[in-house]
Amino acid sequence: MTHNTTPPSSTYNLVDPKTPIVSGRLLAFLTNFLELVGEPLGVTSYLCADAGLYVLRNKDYAEAPTTMPVWAPVEKMVQSAVADPKTNTVAAQDYLTALQKDADDQAAKATGLRADTRGEDNHRFLTCRDFYVAYKSGQYTPTKVAEQLIERIQASSEVSPSLGAVWNWNKEKILKQAQESTVRYQNGTPLSIVDGVPVIVKDEIDVEGFETGVGTSYINKGNPAKEDAHLVALLRSHGAIIIGKSTMHEIGLGITNFNPSTTTPRNPYRPAHSTGGSSGGSGAAVASGLCPIAIGCDGGGSVRIPSSYCGIYGLKPTQGRISGRGEYPLAPTVAISGPMCASMEDLSIVYAIIAGRDNQDPNSLLQPTVVLPSPTNLISSPQKGQLQGLRIGIYRRWFEDVTHPEIAQVCYKMLDSLVKDHGAVLVDIEIPELFENGKAHNITIVGEMLSKISTGRKKLNYQSRLELAMMASLRIEDYVRAQQQRTRSIRFLESLFGHKESDPHHHAQYPCLGGLEAGVVDVIVTPTIANLPPKVHPGAESHGESNYLNNVKGMQYMMMANFTGIPGITAVAGYTAEEYKHHNGDQYETGLPIGIQFMSQWWDEKRLIHVAKVCEQVLGARQKPKIWLGDYLL
Repeated sequence: MTHNTTPPSSTYNLVDPKTPIVSGRLLAFLTNFLELVGEPLGVTSYLCADAGLYVLRNKDYAEAPTTMPVWAPVEKMVQSAVADPKTNTVAAQDYLTALQKDADDQAAKATGLRADTRGEDNHRFLTCRDFYVAYKSGQYTPTKVAEQLIERIQASSEVSPSLGAVWNWNKEKILKQAQESTVRYQNGTPLSIVDGVPVIVKDEIDVEGFETGVGTSYINKGNPAKEDAHLVALLRSHGAIIIGKSTMHEIGLGITNFNPSTTTPRNPYRPAHSTGGSSGGSGAAVASGLCPIAIGCDGGGSVRIPSSYCGIYGLKPTQGRISGRGEYPLAPTVAISGPMCASMEDLSIVYAIIAGRDNQDPNSLLQPTVVLPSPTNLISSPQKGQLQGLRIGIYRRWFEDVTHPEIAQVCYKMLDSLVKDHGAVLVDIEIPELFENGKAHNITIVGEMLSKISTGRKKLNYQSRLELAMMASLRIEDYVRAQQQRTRSIRFLESLFGHKESDPHHHAQYPCLGGLEAGVVDVIVTPTIANLPPKVHPGAESHGESNYLNNVKGMQYMMMANFTGIPGITAVAGYTAEEYKHHNGDQYETGLPIGIQFMSQWWDEKRLIHVAKVCEQVLGARQKPKIWLGDYLL
């Protein structure tokens, strides 16, 4: 399948900005200047207008604002999310039980076997199943794995450059959890397939006994969390070993994870490059093999971007699917926590554990039952025709708007297999108002951060202060109109996902190419990111970096899911095979991971999990990262 079949588009309106990259002392000067006199001199307003952040002021919206995109599921939505003829499904607990039983059978036959991850050409990441089978068969114990884990955390800071994935951890806490898990296995009573498996949590989510610093040097300093976030408590109740906190981009206000306030993690595949952010430490921990599971939080791609850059799998769930209790409320109407894993089986396991209602989070109470693809589909040998009749919507003009042609080429190659080998159908679509949707998302996420980070801004790094200083020039009308644009963006998706198929007036007002049944799709596909991970320059490490073009291209495919509340998943599509020279002169080696993203209608994560699992089977061999800590003895 080639990428030169783009039909002319009447609605595509994305334009790349032409702003310079600013870092180091120049960034410090510009930040101080804008904070002191930028607004009185009109410089801040000029920069905001040039970035398109005032574009909504010219809109005369008829739609009412949508402030929180949590949907009470309509009948068709429930039917699609729970029971769909295209995907055999089971309830979350039944899924976990079936996987554990299958792993028990495997453990009974595992005497004398050892996990091997060392192949260069056919690299394999360890999974929950590997740890569980080793423990259950008696070959190894969680305590012995914890001892290796501690050695690897220490080693991760000794490589050059330092991996920088782990921000806050405690040796005694890790060993205590591991010892408790070891006793359970010795007694024949493991809590689940994740019992004794190491998991790291982003520094935006409460872990009892650790400060939730959200990537800063001062927030919650000396004030450790008194209890776990709801999702962390669920993982603990299933026996997971919580390592501690992973590094993140300061206050989540960026996608590079360049963070002078704490530390800058490195991409395990190419350590000279960014991990992506803002959950970059989580991505680096999993991609380096330090642990098979991490938790991130996604307000503008912060799970999916580092997952893609680091060559792993990441899920941004439907807004309201995961409880937000215990998550630092930086941008509550666009952000949600999600799993970042080395394998799709592990992602499915974590989703099954943490998804669902929480009586103390009203936003989680509207959701339908959590279901997953039947584990018989996921355990059995790969078969062809697994996506028969699945309608994949592709907006080709958007899909191909990437900085490096190989990104689209690798994703098209994956799509080619999904169509030819697995029976999926590509449906050409258009999604209007992408530019307005993106700017409305920008206004919303930073507006909510401005509201939350109302004091102590001088303690932030220069990049964070610059972003906040620029957005402080926005008015209340900008935020209100952004929420009206959110309503329009949701209406377009209702057309695409067939929610209004009997309402011609709706399709006339909110058209997506094809209209009515011809335009109805099951999922939307894009590359995960429109660019390759930027290089880490000294000025970025010392002062931060303002790179608006990188932000725009990095978030190009991210914002729709966050802004409208639909779920999105990134799967590994392949790796770059060509050297690439960036327009700023940076040279890119081969071997950088490329992700492919699928988005579905609200509450339909099970379909995304199914598609991403098929992508994992199509990909086959994984390339080995340059920073590799995952050779655990099991």
